[in-house]
Amino acid sequence: MTTIYIQALGNLLATYQSDLIYIRDFHRFKNGKLSKSDYFRKSKGNFKSFLAEYGVARNVDKTKVDILLKLTINWVTKNNPSNVDSFANQLKSKNLTFGKLMTSLASKNLFLNDPWTILPLDGRVKRAVNLPYNTTYAQYLPLAVEFKKKNVIDIEKSLTSVRDHLTIIEAAFEKEINNLRTIRYNRFVDKILWTIGKND
Repeated sequence: MTTIYIQALGNLLATYQSDLIYIRDFHRFKNGKLSKSDYFRKSKGNFKSFLAEYGVARNVDKTKVDILLKLTINWVTKNNPSNVDSFANQLKSKNLTFGKLMTSLASKNLFLNDPWTILPLDGRVKRAVNLPYNTTYAQYLPLAVEFKKKNVIDIEKSLTSVRDHLTIIEAAFEKEINNLRTIRYNRFVDKILWTIGKND
């Protein structure tokens, strides 16, 4: 196991529980099981904390965070809810992102709804797969999927080494989040690419 994978595992273990809380609470809110006031309250899993922890709070006008959430919910309940590039264009057109195209923000918001297929995009993961700054999500995702396929043995071996720890974390979410194994796998791939990009 390389030091990259060891660092990525440490990052995964440190953040996986909060990732699952954010995913769970977004779905609770989307399904009417969590009020807007509760979802904005200062507590684990709230929307504003998610934006801050995922490094995109600065990309959106702070006076329009409630509008961002409304647009996100509207987007994920329509056709093609995982189209990150189109969603990024909508956020720009609605003047939520200071007139800039914020694909990272769009990918991270839609990740909350579909963590089974969406791998969040940022500058570090783009560097890891040798993509320029102005990359679209449609350009990034195939390269991330290719990375998963090429490194499947090392990824599986690494995850197996901490399986007991991850299973303990997942136990609290089994009744509300489906297919945790896929989320676990994707979160680790994201951490590996982020670590590679950080070290480049």
